[in-house]
Amino acid sequence: MQARLLTRETGDVSPDDISKSVNADLLRSFAPAPQHRFNGEIVSQSSLDETPERAHSLRAHGAGVSGLALEKFDGRILVSGGSEGSIKIWDLDKAPTPNQGHVFRPVSTIARSTGGKRLNGHSHGITHLAFYPFDPDAFLSSSYDKTLKLWATQHSALTAEFHLNATIYSHSMSPIADHLLVSCATQHSNVRLVDLKSGSAVQALVAHGGPVLCTSWSPRHEHILASGHADGKVRIWDIRRAGGVVAQLDQEDSLGIVHRFRHAAASGQDWTAMPHFRASAQAHDEAVNGLQWTDDGKHMVSAGLDRKIRVWDAGTGANTLASFGALIQNQHAKTAAIIVTPSGLSAGQQVLIWPNQEEILLLDLHDGNVITRLRSPGSTNPVGPRAGGLGRNRITTIAWRGAGGGSGHIAPVMGGGNSVGAIYSAHLDGQIRAWMPLIPGPDDVDETEHVDEDEEVRTRKRKAVDSAYRSLMGRQITFTGTGR
Repeated sequence: MQARLLTRETGDVSPDDISKSVNADLLRSFAPAPQHRFNGEIVSQSSLDETPERAHSLRAHGAGVSGLALEKFDGRILVSGGSEGSIKIWDLDKAPTPNQGHVFRPVSTIARSTGGKRLNGHSHGITHLAFYPFDPDAFLSSSYDKTLKLWATQHSALTAEFHLNATIYSHSMSPIADHLLVSCATQHSNVRLVDLKSGSAVQALVAHGGPVLCTSWSPRHEHILASGHADGKVRIWDIRRAGGVVAQLDQEDSLGIVHRFRHAAASGQDWTAMPHFRASAQAHDEAVNGLQWTDDGKHMVSAGLDRKIRVWDAGTGANTLASFGALIQNQHAKTAAIIVTPSGLSAGQQVLIWPNQEEILLLDLHDGNVITRLRSPGSTNPVGPRAGGLGRNRITTIAWRGAGGGSGHIAPVMGGGNSVGAIYSAHLDGQIRAWMPLIPGPDDVDETEHVDEDEEVRTRKRKAVDSAYRSLMGRQITFTGTGR
């Protein structure tokens, strides 16, 4: 750290390079953050006084957490969905510091719609949550009750509801488009498009590949959409065209369409008559349940139930042949969360964050090497085709904490108002777990060893550490103040 500060002060390294170098170290130092817990149960103050909150007994959703979304503008509001159908909203700035213990409680709850009461909430388990790309005060939810709902975050108020007559596994919106189309992956073979502006399901992209398990919009072209299907295919659509699929990813193609056309032209073949893709082309040998573009639109990542993760050149459609080894676990026919860190965030390659049953893997996006394996304290994750499948500790989805907006699905700057970065994971056991970079701070000091120090000395130490971090990160990060 001292060397970096020196090179910055002497002008040998730009502030941007310093930031990338620091972020690279932070990404490699993620670890469990059990000091931050989420308690979604309604508990009276009297019972709380009688029975202190114990970490192992805290649950965000008693029946399990099945959905998670974090807004990218301030990195402050976290929304969680329960297997029973409720939705809870959390303010992450309620924690005064990253290192200090804190139990979050929901600032608002959208109750499950039950019995004969006509409530606004979902009547069945939540399948997916996502914030509106351009405004943190709106988010979307889908459920096994076959509805897609739009909510106002601040008031937890329902603003629109769509009945699709099919189970919705997940949904997504373009991070750049002027249109307000929501693509829905459902149990039917067609990709359903819902227009928030008109308030209706306006279009179906017709395919015959079994259920659609995931969709993802291009961050560079507002009308380009990718969908993952149960037949192992990834179909690329231009939603303006009536002709349907414009391309399919092919795991056997490591050259890409551009190189194939050039080769055909060089060899004298009629390249204009060549098809853009093989009709039988498959991205995976089994169902595709995960898709994510990189924020710069240069690559796409896919995941399949064949326990493979593949990285594709988005410009040519070529399989880059990145290999992530036999460690990858993926055996549930539901949308899998894939996080790719923003381009330019850190020195070196981008990082792929993958929920691997009961652990989180941080992987180099292009060479597949494992950077970090994150496990909850006390958990195990044996390697094998059936490992961890029924564990109550299994991760159902993950969310990245970033701030700064940007055009991607996740924010380009690590951390929020009171954190230098975090990953949050949702679990079948009802817990939301936090993972943060290991950084030294004044809260790491054992106060019992310094009981004789006067308050002035302790205050001076805290100011010194705070000043060092402010200089290092290029932003003010305090360890004694409260959230916004």
